[in-house]
This record gives sequence, C-alpha cells and structure tokens, in this order.
Amino acid sequence: MNTDILHRRLTMMQEAMLREGVDCFVAAPSVNMQYLTGFVEPAHERFMALLVPAEGKPVLIVPALSAESARQEAFGVGEIRVWEDHEGVDPVLREVAQQMDLATAIIAIDEELPALFLLKLQQILPTALYRPGTEIWAAARIRKDEDELWHIAQASRYADNALAAGLALCVAGNTEREVACAIQAEIEAQGAEMAFGLPIVAAGKHSAQPHYRTTNTVLHPGDVVVMDYGARLNGYNSDMTRTVCIGESTPEIQKIYRIVYDAHYAAREAVKPGVTAESVDAAARAVIEKAGYGKFFVHRTGHGIGLSVHEPPYIVQGNKQILEEGMCFSIEPGIYLPGRFGVRIENLVVVTADGCQSLNAEPPLHIREVG
Repeated sequence: MNTDILHRRLTMMQEAMLREGVDCFVAAPSVNMQYLTGFVEPAHERFMALLVPAEGKPVLIVPALSAESARQEAFGVGEIRVWEDHEGVDPVLREVAQQMDLATAIIAIDEELPALFLLKLQQILPTALYRPGTEIWAAARIRKDEDELWHIAQASRYADNALAAGLALCVAGNTEREVACAIQAEIEAQGAEMAFGLPIVAAGKHSAQPHYRTTNTVLHPGDVVVMDYGARLNGYNSDMTRTVCIGESTPEIQKIYRIVYDAHYAAREAVKPGVTAESVDAAARAVIEKAGYGKFFVHRTGHGIGLSVHEPPYIVQGNKQILEEGMCFSIEPGIYLPGRFGVRIENLVVVTADGCQSLNAEPPLHIREVG
C-alpha cells in the first residue's frame, strides 16, 4: 500500500476530527480500517479496532491470532498492540486509553463497530463522551483519489463485461438464479468478487420490487427482467442495473423504459461541481413526474460508492451537499408498477471539472428484447 496515500487519508480524517471537536475516532474492522491502513479483516468476537487520535499516529489493537496479518498488511500506524486470549483485551485497551488520554475524551464511533466492542470501550472509558463518526470518515472518503477511481472504473468494466453472460441466459424457461449465477461466474472469472452477493435478477412482477431477492422463479415470454449487480476489486465496488424484456415488449413497457432512460440522462446532465446533490435528484424526478409516474419512483436517484456500496454523497431530495470533482455515485432512477413490472437504469458517474463521466458502458436507447 502506498504510504503517501495513507498519510493523505489520515491527514484528511484528522482535519475533520479537529473541525468536529473530536479527540479520537474508533474504526471497526471495516472499510474505514482498510481505508486508513490497507489492513482488512472481517469483524469477529475478538476485540479489534483502530484508534485514531486527532493528532499523531493511530494505534491498532488486534488479538494474537490476527497479529501476523496486521504486521504484514497494516501500514501508517504508530503501534500495533496485541492481546492474548487468556488475558483478554482489557489490560491492553486500558494502557492504550491511558497513553492516548481518553478518560474524558470525545470519541467518534465507526457505525460498523460491533455493539460488543462499543460496550467494552464504555466499560473501560465510562466518563468519555461517545458520538457517531459518520461526518469524520465521510469528509475524507467522499472525494476519491486517482487510485480509488481507477479501481472503481475497473470494477465497473468487469461488471459491464459480465452483462453478456446474463443476457445469454435471459431465455424463457430459465430461472432468475441461473441468470444471476452466470453473471457472478463471469465477474469471478475476471478476478473480482461480487460487490453485494448474488446479483438481483427480478423477473415479471418481481421487477417492481427495487430490492428484490433473487429466487428460482422461471422466466416467461413478455417478462421484464431487472438485473442489478456489481463487482469488487481490492475492496472497491461497482454497481449497475440494466432492464430487458424476454421476447417482444409491449408499447407500455417501451414507454416506461424510455421515460426512465430520459430521467437517467437528465440527472447526468445536471451533474457538475458546485450544484447540490438534491438538484441532481430533482432533474431525474422532474422527467418522471412530468410523464405522470412520479408516485412510482419510490427511492433516491443515487448513492455514493467506493469501499462501501452505499456511502455519501446520497443523491436525494433534501441533501444540500455541494458536489465536487472526484465524487463518485450512481444515477439510477426507476419506475415500479406494483404487481406488474418495473424498470431501472443505473450507471456510476464521477464528477469532473465541467460535468461528469460515466464509468459504465451506455444503456441502450430502447429496451433490449432478448431470448
């Protein structure tokens, strides 16, 4: 891991801590720990955390069974403190807390920190003040550097490449799960992981459920099929959605698809540095509302993406966040007719000096008829 990059990230986070009046940020074994150190390990029952002071180097506390991995993979930390199973974490945590003068500190907590870890901190530091840490990490992570954008763009290419495998199985008689597994196999064959598990493949009336869970439902002629999935490369995620029809589509399906397509591009046209996140949402929503389908657009227009699939900035009404160059997020308007069908089109974009750039291949102007 490039230590210069890690140093810049730590500096940005510590500047945010000073602005917010926070003495220490506690990162869980999560994307925030990975962002600051390059070290990633799933949380388990043994206490593990990165304690980031407002000034100075972070301290990484790990159980003995994770110590060697931490020594090899964690960079930019001042100290790695190891605790043994037979001793428990309490002695080490007390020493670190005393060393960092945290008895009455204001401590910002990573929202991914397991509740048992937070309870342990509160037991060791009962007089400290605790608050959510979202503003701290979001201030640092919301603008992507060149390395991050390269990874997201490459993950997006892997996702684009996998679409053909899914389309090949979008045939009447096959199942949603077969389509999803074909997409997953193609992403993994390229050397990536899935961004959020099995792809969403929603056929027929299921396509009107935005966060549907893929099943063994059989595809039938005339079904609208929504495919929503992403790839993950070195921790960085992509996300895309395409909507197709099994066989010949109806005039209504074609009409709804074109409205969503126009809303998608209206939102992209609205993206540039200096505008608010909510103005981009408004651009997409205006197209759908003008067409008379406003009540069927039931979610925000987009979400930021990076080490997390969903992170700031959120492209939603009421979010007055000013967009800046380097921010990366989805544009994914949709129309969902309950019990009938739904259409969603999603690309990732990155804010550029004078607008935005799509990280995905362009969706077709008319709904693709397959199978």
